[in-house]
Amino acid sequence: MVLHNTELDPYSPEERYYECLSCGTRRTSTEHVASCAECDGEVRNIAVARE
Repeated sequence: MVLHNTELDPYSPEERYYECLSCGTRRTSTEHVASCAECDGEVRNIAVARE
């Protein structure tokens, strides 16, 4: 696939923003976070747009 006359989004986050689905705790990290440090619950990356 070839893209013509298109500007690519140069955004490249240095930190990721995570939120715990159980307790709501938020934190930032430069590495992947697998679980919440407070309650060991599931986390999601909230820096990624949701549709």
